Amino acid sequence: MIKVEIFASEPPCSGGRMMLKLIDKVKGDYDGKAEFIIYKGVNEKTKEYGLETTPAIIIDKDIRIIGVCPSEQSLRNAFFEAGL
Repeated sequence: MIKVEIFASEPPCSGGRMMLKLIDKVKGDYDGKAEFIIYKGVNEKTKEYGLETTPAIIIDKDIRIIGVCPSEQSLRNAFFEAGL
């Protein structure tokens, strides 16, 4: 199971809102393969990864996307590269 961590500001900015909608749209395609965890606002995980910019997507502790909502294809490419 691959861990996908999604970070958005609280309240989410426009990029964060778009990314959360995109994650909701695609996560069903990865049932049983990925665990999706959503973090909103500053928390221990943002500090652990040293994130100062959101939105961000971290796949298995590797920062894959930061500061922008990716296109669906870019997101799926990041998942593919991570083994999903």
